[in-house]
Amino acid sequence: MSIVKRQHYVWRHYLRPWADNESIWAYLKEPNKIIKSDLMGVAQERYFYKLVDFTDAEENFLEKYIEHSSPQLVKDLNFDFLRLFTSTSKLKKALDATTNPAVDKEKYIEEIRKLEINLMEVGHGKMEALGQKLLTYRSLNDLKTIEQDDYLFDAIMFLCFQYFRTKSMRKSALKSFVGGKYEELANKSWNILSYVTATTLAKNVSLDPKIKFIFIENSTTNNFITSDQPVFNILNDHTNENGDVTHLEFYYPISPNHALAIHFRDDQMEKYVNKVADDALVNYLNEKVFDNADYFVFADNEEILKQINIK
Repeated sequence: MSIVKRQHYVWRHYLRPWADNESIWAYLKEPNKIIKSDLMGVAQERYFYKLVDFTDAEENFLEKYIEHSSPQLVKDLNFDFLRLFTSTSKLKKALDATTNPAVDKEKYIEEIRKLEINLMEVGHGKMEALGQKLLTYRSLNDLKTIEQDDYLFDAIMFLCFQYFRTKSMRKSALKSFVGGKYEELANKSWNILSYVTATTLAKNVSLDPKIKFIFIENSTTNNFITSDQPVFNILNDHTNENGDVTHLEFYYPISPNHALAIHFRDDQMEKYVNKVADDALVNYLNEKVFDNADYFVFADNEEILKQINIK
């Protein structure tokens, strides 16, 4: 097993519709500049999903958290994730405890290190496979097949994992723990908690009887953009007096000319509808993508990024 050093928090296959020969235009928000990069060089960080060691007390806390927060449908799955992603910690403890002179500790330490680095990256690869079909949708009729062969739950699971796996969501989630009792544990365990939170949301969204879908086709020459937060709640600015977000509507660009929205509003009578986007809607959606991006904003041409940056 070779070590995967550069670990992407946005799926490279997802970005390919915006790319040309594996190169993509990207606007970098912090240095405020536009670059053209190969897909290997964007939306990634060295050892982003590397596992860490947990004490027995920390593992017990995470077990209780899963027990109390997970719906029954995904509870066993979430416990499986916890056992899988704390297995390297247990292996190291067992290796430290052994006194068998025949055990080549250095060899096992190296193999455990490979697991620490690669295990969660491999897990995300499995979740990405669930989205292969969704990314091929190019019409409302394609979208309507989402409930065939029990694919709806897999598709929503894929979207929820893409929603929570990013650097932006990690930073956002950990903000609330800064200075608190559980700050250290939250930082250590976010990669695991992101899996647990994704499966829980996927269950709630896919089984909600009010779920509605909009397939958005771009009729303009101003293409859709995407970012390092490819799935986001486009209504995250709808908050109550406590600052809590009150509405959920996923927005997910699929290609420069196609996008998907998932919501729960009563104003849409049909479960599946098609919307043809004009310039005003495209500009609105692209500005939302730009606002929700952490660092990278992606487009299939440089001019779109220049225009959005000016705005």
